[in-house]
Amino acid sequence: MELDLIRKELNVYDNIIKNMITLRMALIPIVAKIKKENNLPLFQEKREEEIYRNIEDFSKENGVNPELIKNIYKLIIFNALEIEENFVNNPESSIINKATEDYKYIKESFEKLDTILTKDIPDILKDIKSKNIGDLSLTEKTTMYYNNKNN
Repeated sequence: MELDLIRKELNVYDNIIKNMITLRMALIPIVAKIKKENNLPLFQEKREEEIYRNIEDFSKENGVNPELIKNIYKLIIFNALEIEENFVNNPESSIINKATEDYKYIKESFEKLDTILTKDIPDILKDIKSKNIGDLSLTEKTTMYYNNKNN
């Protein structure tokens, strides 16, 4: 059934989104450590404002509802502050202070992932965005692709 095929695609992207959020949140203890070492406040209003400005720009450029992304980021920021507070209150329990024998393997794997996330995906999306197919947004181009994918 066509709906099942689309749901499989949605499941793939849902898993990517969940993993990207996990990777993003994994950086928060490092941010907390730097803030603590430099006596910086955990909540930084200018950083939050910058995130929301970037969301507005991204949303306009890609045809996505900015409120959807803002609401997601409100939850991410709230959770990040909780993680930072936990680090500040219990730094000894953080993974930052633990060593592992498997670090070399982890390092190699994440270096590959970093290349995909910071170079490969942005380059591909930039190329897709640059193709002026009737000045469609990335969202519209993506919808067009998936609408015709299984035909």
